[in-house]
Order: sequence, then C-alpha cells, then structure tokens
Amino acid sequence: MKVIHGGNREEISRKTGVDADELIDFSANINPLGLSSKLARVIQQAIPDVIYYPNPKYPELKHAIASHYEVNDDDVFVGNGAVQMIFDTAVALKSKTALVLAPTFGEYERSLSRAGAKVEHYILSPINNFQVNVDHLLDYLMDHPQIDLICLCNPNNPTGQVIAPEKVQRLAKYCRTHQIWLILDEAFMDFVAEDSLSYLHLLDPSDPVIIIRSATKFFAIPGLRLGFAMTKNESLKQQLSTQSEPWSVNTLAQKFGEHMYEDQAYIDRTYDWLQQEKDYLYQQLQMIPYLSVYPSKVNYYLLKSKVPNLREKLWPLKIMIRDCSDYYELGSKYYRVAVRSHQENEQLIAALKKLTANVL
Repeated sequence: MKVIHGGNREEISRKTGVDADELIDFSANINPLGLSSKLARVIQQAIPDVIYYPNPKYPELKHAIASHYEVNDDDVFVGNGAVQMIFDTAVALKSKTALVLAPTFGEYERSLSRAGAKVEHYILSPINNFQVNVDHLLDYLMDHPQIDLICLCNPNNPTGQVIAPEKVQRLAKYCRTHQIWLILDEAFMDFVAEDSLSYLHLLDPSDPVIIIRSATKFFAIPGLRLGFAMTKNESLKQQLSTQSEPWSVNTLAQKFGEHMYEDQAYIDRTYDWLQQEKDYLYQQLQMIPYLSVYPSKVNYYLLKSKVPNLREKLWPLKIMIRDCSDYYELGSKYYRVAVRSHQENEQLIAALKKLTANVL
C-alpha cells in the first residue's frame, strides 16, 4: 500500500506556482511555535561532534527520556522518528495476524505487511465520532482468536479520539491472557491534557505492551527526527534489542533529546497556545456551512466537506490541508487540519469563508 503524508510544501509549490515559503501548512500537525531557541543552541553546540560516531547505546539520551517519564533507562529504545520505531517493532514481534483501526495512520499496515503479517481492520464509525468502544473491541477479539497483535494509535490520527488509560488497561489485561501484543502509538499524546491520558502511568512489566512516542510534533523538529519507544516487558525488550540497528539516532537529534525536557518555558508556552487556539479553531470551523467538524482531543481536526477537491481549491489561497482519501475507510470528502497560530488559524477560516461565497 502507498501512504501519502502531509507537509510537502515543495510539491504544492511546483503544482501551483505559489512560493513554498508563502504556503501555510495545516497538513502537518507540527507545533507552530517552531524550534525552541534554547534547543537550537543545543543543536549548534553539537555540530563539532558530527565527525564522531554517537554511542550506539545512547545512555544519556535514554536516561533523559526515562527520567521524564519515570521509567527505567533500559525500558527506553530510540530511533530516527516514531515511524522507525513502528517498523522496528513490527519486525521484532513477527505477527501473523495483526489488527489496526480504520481509519488510522497508514504506516502501521505498511510496516506490519512488510514484516509478513496479514492485517485486519477494526472499523470505526463517524456516527460516534470514530471513537473506539473497548467493550465492542474486546468482543471482536474474542470472535477473532487468530489476532496476535493490535496496533492502536492513541490519540488516533486523523480522528483525534483518545482511549482513556483505564480502558487501555482492560485491553492490556485481555492481551496478556490471550498472548496478544499491543502497540500503542502515543505520538500526539503530549498535546492532550498535558500528557495526563498516557498509558505510561499504568504500564506494568507483565503487560505485552510497547508505547511509541515522538519528539517531532511537539518540539517542531520534523527535519531532525527523534522517536522513542518504552516497554517494561522483558521478552519484548530482548526482541527489540535483537532487532535494533546501531546509530539509529544522529548526533544532533541525540543532543536535542538529552535536553528537550529541560525547556519548561517552551513546554508551558505550547500548552498555553493549544488551550487558546484549539477551541477557537473548532468553533470557527463549525461555522463553515459546507463542513462537518469532528471533535478532537488533540492538535488537529478531521473535516468532511460538501465541496469537492477542497484541498486543491485552497492552494491558490496559500493554504495547505491534509487530503484524507488515502486513509482506509475514509474517502475524498475527508480532510484534516492542524491547529496553528492565531493569525494562521484566522487565515484558514478566511480562506474557507471565501470559498463559501464561490461554491454555495
């Protein structure tokens, strides 16, 4: 399967003739505060060290992550973005029949299929805003005993829905008693209620669970890339250690990760921005007559548009949004928009309103 990602300003610039620097990118869910000035200095200071190989065990990086999340250093695995952690985990777990949500991030299915698994889909419904009903999911698993791995995006991308940690715990207990691996991709969890809904707070050594996280979105470093995974399961640790490649994180990303959680001022500013802008954008989007807006716990919203080719119609207005037609169970009417700065959010709403006059 082919997965199409957002954030490709250069491609849109070539298609439209609009300068890439003038495009406002709502298609990628990146913190609009941009790179922290404090952490930019960390990167600059690390440049002389690029002539050396990093320590393939990454002790300082793993310790910094472990200290922040209150786990042991050897519970942490690091890689070149969360996508690498997804692919590494898929290979390590050797699933025969895996279950993923639909719709959800397409790289799960691609990674599991590449690792040799047959992938089945647990279909979510727009009727209940694409929420996961854990009771129903457990019934589904009982009816499909061949499933040996579940991959959940939590918060889910692109729907923005979150499974509460207590409900994840019920699922983890079922997985433990039925020999099922559970991958939890929490790449966007640090945007949700100041990270209070993560399953990490309940993670147990008996859980057949790995939690994947990303620094890319929250700290606005998609061009640097840093992902990590955490598990307390000793068997899973051994399998991941066997699978892991040396030097999976470059020196600049390594140094960044060692200090990223020290920048509390940046973290606080991010939460202040999100608290203000998330509700504002939701309210404004609901006022666009040709859009249906689904509620979200995170820094993006899923839309359904009565106007065809909405993404392409916004390009001349210097706005990029995510076309969700490549998501399993979504079609060409669905789009995703990120929450950005107040000024940028106003520009998005103005562009959508301008289309109202032209198309309705």
